[in-house]
Amino acid sequence: MTEYNTIHKVTMNARHEGIFSSADEAITFACNYSSQQYALSPMAKIMQRGAYGSGRGLVGLDGAGQAGMVFAELDRLDYWQMVALVAGKAIRSERCDCTRACCRGWKMTELFREAVFQLADHVAAALPVVPPVKEFRVAVIMKYFGEKVNPMDVAEKLEIPDHAAERHATAIRKCVRELKKNGLTALNERLDEIGMLLSNV
Repeated sequence: MTEYNTIHKVTMNARHEGIFSSADEAITFACNYSSQQYALSPMAKIMQRGAYGSGRGLVGLDGAGQAGMVFAELDRLDYWQMVALVAGKAIRSERCDCTRACCRGWKMTELFREAVFQLADHVAAALPVVPPVKEFRVAVIMKYFGEKVNPMDVAEKLEIPDHAAERHATAIRKCVRELKKNGLTALNERLDEIGMLLSNV
């Protein structure tokens, strides 16, 4: 076999090298790429192409472009799957220097807050029966994503019976978990298709 044919055969059979090892790694990178404040709605801003400054180089490629490409593929998903994925990977808190008496030096990021609140509205519409008070739904979702909040304390304050609160919390967690699972599967397929995932071969 000639050198040309050998190279041609290898080229035809080779898969792209890719950039990320998984969709999970890709969305983690994209969501944490920029810590800038958002002038627009975070969930709207995050979908804008090229809204990220240059920074991380990935195999010689510009990190801004990679983050934009990941978000472009996120934009192809079911909207609520996208919101669940973003909520799971967005930076949850940032420094706060407001000097107010109640300030502990940290505050929830607008992106995480908006994602959680949107999901709280979604589960209210998607599930047959959930507590009408949004505060409880938000507490359950925040806890699911790692925030130090006790939904049962919120339920007690709202006078929601323990057994009902537990049942509703389980249903809410299941709904969000399914959104994440299905969204991650779809995103993984998309990123693999366009050549952004590393080949295991």
